[in-house]
Amino acid sequence: MGLRESKKLETRREIADTAMRLFVQRGFDHVTVAEVAAAARVSEKTVFNYFPTKEDLFFDEVPARQAAIVAALRGRAPGESVVAALRRLQAGECPRLCSPGFATFARIIEESPTLQAKELEVMARLNETLAAAIRDELRVPEIDAKVAANMLIGVHWQLFRNARTQALAGRQGPAAVRRLRSDLDRAYRLLEHGLGGLEGPGSQQAAS
Repeated sequence: MGLRESKKLETRREIADTAMRLFVQRGFDHVTVAEVAAAARVSEKTVFNYFPTKEDLFFDEVPARQAAIVAALRGRAPGESVVAALRRLQAGECPRLCSPGFATFARIIEESPTLQAKELEVMARLNETLAAAIRDELRVPEIDAKVAANMLIGVHWQLFRNARTQALAGRQGPAAVRRLRSDLDRAYRLLEHGLGGLEGPGSQQAAS
């Protein structure tokens, strides 16, 4: 990486860190881009050069998370399925999702309808990116790629939502990680075996 690229990454990181510090202190909806720019000692134009919207300042790690999902798909081990590769990636994310930092992140989202709307947009964009990667990597029909991406991102988002529920309830640390990984295992078992295996407590009685 050249000096110019390194400097740009440093500036981006400084702006994002400054914004998050203000969001933590005052809440997302009570901070303006102008205030972020002033605190980071850059112009508003510079902020928008790096982050097209104020919401992108909060979700600044989305591009890296998106790239990690695509990389897990493309870099899976020989014989490893797409499902197994993404399951492994998400299991590795569980400790971060049970940390104090994530609890702060979860609280800010919970307090902001604007961020909750942006979250839907982020997941939709991630879905499209994963579908394109599945189609190109596996050379499957587009409908197959889109259905697969919908199911995989559904698990990804539900994991995130479960983590947020835990965080807002004050559950963190190893016990929270174990619970989240248990939820993840259950979700992937359902994904791997299909909805035909979805049965409630009364299913056997109803069938007899």
